[in-house]
Amino acid sequence: MTLHLPFIDVSINAQWSDWEHYPNGRPNPLYSQQVLDYNVDGLVFGFVTLATNGEPCWAAQPTMGMDWALPLAKDIQPSNKKVVISFGGASNQDISIQYSVEKLIETYGKFIDMYQAYGLDFDLENGLFNDKNIALALKSVKSKYPNLVISLTLPTLPTGLTATGLSSVNAFKDQGFDFVVNGMAMDYYDEQWKEKMGDAAIQASTSIKDQLKTLYTSLSDSQLYGKVAITPMIGLNDDLSMFTIDDAASVSKFAKSNQMSFTASWDLNRDNPSSFSYVDLQTSSNPDQKESGEYSITFVTSK
Repeated sequence: MTLHLPFIDVSINAQWSDWEHYPNGRPNPLYSQQVLDYNVDGLVFGFVTLATNGEPCWAAQPTMGMDWALPLAKDIQPSNKKVVISFGGASNQDISIQYSVEKLIETYGKFIDMYQAYGLDFDLENGLFNDKNIALALKSVKSKYPNLVISLTLPTLPTGLTATGLSSVNAFKDQGFDFVVNGMAMDYYDEQWKEKMGDAAIQASTSIKDQLKTLYTSLSDSQLYGKVAITPMIGLNDDLSMFTIDDAASVSKFAKSNQMSFTASWDLNRDNPSSFSYVDLQTSSNPDQKESGEYSITFVTSK
């Protein structure tokens, strides 16, 4: 079954007035309610990064330590919603840039236990990471947590992953554990796809499947699609292309018909209507979006 697991930037629109978590705040309970209202399967929590003090933290903020996003997990897990912890992201250093393999194993285990995590995701897109050490650590982690879902989130074009992304895929594959390759289908800066962002995401999914076929030569196409996920940026992209509600429907239908691992989106925080002419952190900047949650609900309900 293809899951829908939107990313969330846990630091956006944080609640600072909550007495129980004063003064360091907590993720906004609004998002906890939206997970239930939109009936998504869970969330990918972004992003665990390296703090200036050398500790793992959220959003590069030393005051947002490992347990900072835990209230959000505890809100949604009683409703059987899945929690995936994502490391890295576009802007900050990943902990693997400094940590030994042994320290990575220890840290990943702490996050899994603390958050009762369904999965760990590795958003590797800015060069500030050590993918070989991540992979070495995950081999050990996977032996202790055999049901853990591991995903590798990488920039993609409609033609597939970049050479840098494929290098990370190979680093993971070399360690022999099972993982999902999740393509970030966004920001192509290519005029031919500007009005066809749904088609571009579908093409990227197929291209990633084909790239994996060269690495997993014994697997069928249906097995390979099961190792693929796709994450469009909903609404307005940084290149001013628009991923529409109809695009969400077509991508979801394609993913489900091919039994892909999951669809995601960047991100839940932005699943609100607006007519801004720029990319906004809390709205889609899509004037055709009529109500909050329309993207999430479309991904969930399209068949």
